[in-house]
Amino acid sequence: MQVVLSEFHEDEECVWCQKERECVVATFSDEFLKDAPLCWKCLQTAFRVRSSQAESADPESR
Repeated sequence: MQVVLSEFHEDEECVWCQKERECVVATFSDEFLKDAPLCWKCLQTAFRVRSSQAESADPESR
């Protein structure tokens, strides 16, 4: 899984926590999120969530 960060916004609503914060626009290669503004904290959370979903879907990766 790859995550591409494309833009920085000083004052944008994060799609995950829905608070006005500094955000980056993130796109996950598996289209979990696409062109989604995320604050730093939520970007980390989204990455952890998607990583754990990918691991549970692929039992051989353990």
